[in-house]
Amino acid sequence: MDLRGILSSIYHFSRLSIQSLGLIAKAKYKHRKAKATFRETLILYGIPPEAARELAEAYPNPIDEIFNLVKTAKI
Repeated sequence: MDLRGILSSIYHFSRLSIQSLGLIAKAKYKHRKAKATFRETLILYGIPPEAARELAEAYPNPIDEIFNLVKTAKI
């Protein structure tokens, strides 16, 4: 592999790494927002706030599921 190929690989790897971190941060933000909206909607429809909070905490986190799949694949 020549120098140009190495530099190109480093560039693309760093670009993908930064994009991945950005996508993870965006997914976490959207998850928090969806969970809050879910909780507020439950309260709006008459569910007691404590029960709505518990249900919202059970809202699945897709990032955790993806990381669990990666860990499982390593085993």
